[in-house]
Amino acid sequence: MIKTVEQYLESLNDGREVWCLGEKVKDVRTHPSVRTIIEMAAMDYVLPNHPDYKHLFVTKDKDGEDINFLLTSPKTPEDMLHRRECYMVGMRSGGGVLVHCMGADALAAFSVAAEVMDKKLGTNYMERVEKYRTYLQKNDLALTGAITDVKGDRSLHPSAQKQHKDFYLRIVDKKKDGIVVRGAKVHISASPCANELLCLPCRTHGEADKDYALGFAVPVNAKGVKLLGVEPNTRLYGDEGEFDYPMSDHLQPSESLIIFDDVFVPWERVFMCGEWQYSQILAYAFASYHRLFGTCKMTHTLEMMTGAASLIAEYNGVQNVPHVRKKLSWMAYITETVQMLAKQACLDPQTEFGMDVMMPNRMAINASKWTYASNFHTMCQHMQDIGGGLTTTVPAFRDWKNPEIQPFIEKYLAAKDGVPTEDRLRILRLIKDVTSNHWQVDTIHGEGSMAAQEMFLYGSADWKKYQAAAKRAAHMDGWQDNPVYGKLPRVEESVKLPPVDTSYQSFPPTVKK
Repeated sequence: MIKTVEQYLESLNDGREVWCLGEKVKDVRTHPSVRTIIEMAAMDYVLPNHPDYKHLFVTKDKDGEDINFLLTSPKTPEDMLHRRECYMVGMRSGGGVLVHCMGADALAAFSVAAEVMDKKLGTNYMERVEKYRTYLQKNDLALTGAITDVKGDRSLHPSAQKQHKDFYLRIVDKKKDGIVVRGAKVHISASPCANELLCLPCRTHGEADKDYALGFAVPVNAKGVKLLGVEPNTRLYGDEGEFDYPMSDHLQPSESLIIFDDVFVPWERVFMCGEWQYSQILAYAFASYHRLFGTCKMTHTLEMMTGAASLIAEYNGVQNVPHVRKKLSWMAYITETVQMLAKQACLDPQTEFGMDVMMPNRMAINASKWTYASNFHTMCQHMQDIGGGLTTTVPAFRDWKNPEIQPFIEKYLAAKDGVPTEDRLRILRLIKDVTSNHWQVDTIHGEGSMAAQEMFLYGSADWKKYQAAAKRAAHMDGWQDNPVYGKLPRVEESVKLPPVDTSYQSFPPTVKK
């Protein structure tokens, strides 16, 4: 089924335990701060019901019923491109498919890991995953992925922590009908507006850590689940919020610290339980899928930033100044490079671990994520440089709307003739907002830190191919068995020229002999 917006909003009134700024939230739909993310997440249910986008977000299940495409498993490059297009449309709409991004990526990762474990261990995890997938599809549930553990002392493995053993989510009891879990997950996006939490490891494990090799799903309103610290980025609403904080006004709060206080999970919702050898597969698969979403998210942000820099350059009358054009050209280059690398990750996907489920090309998708994360601060620098000092001292909405002082702002903060002063102020407020601390930290660490991308890039690189290229060029042995370079014909073996004419004075003496 495909839910309406109204049905989705009603599903959130389920007694979930959410806390914001030290107060328990009575209803996430009516709380003055939390409702902003609920409104944004509801776009996940607007787009599938929109006549112009229904074809993109809605597909059929085996029974011929309408279901959300993002709840299906990608099997072809076309599926990956389709998934990417859903993410792009969602982000550009201002909604961001918030409750069908992390969760859908976690669900896809479960499919990969479950099939591997079933084949190697004789488990029945794939059957559980597919039954759960069907449950999500039939009820059109909003879901998010709970991945990142709080970690404690990062120099120690989960089971070796000193203060307590719950810095990583773990199994504390096994019962006939299920398991009991305890621990916490942090930075979990869209959790206040989800119906379901899909939990999986954020790292590899050793045998001593088998109780932490854990994957499962629970409703957000399950007994013992607590969502803490949903802090708003701003408490301004309506016209004032849109003017002063055009991005963060509606994009925060979303993240939570999720406490699992001895939560019971029935066996049919358990998708990994102590199989420590396979936690890496689950974590790696999720990272590949979710970085595809991350690049789609940042494509929208980079397009917006590049557009804002271009507009303020025009408003300030400096769009043709050489150093400004150079900065704008570089910003356009980064924006398009991120998008093209992500698209290539879909066009050349991987079938990892022998599975038939497609995953984004790991090298391309991590290169895309690393490109925007490593260049984001320079994007901010260029925006601030082109905007000038007013980027930080631009008046706020209440200043602009005060009839006593607005005429002075109108007169003295005008710039290029023909450009309304209010337009200039709004773009400057946008630049100030999007270059704030929240956006810079989120960009670097969202969907995995830069160190994580570097690890994936190193691990995904075909070092044998690179070394074969070097050995062949240096006329050394060791390249002949490489599948790329070993088959290539060599010039000296393939092209037979007439004997060298040694009569030239410049002919090397060593060759004359």
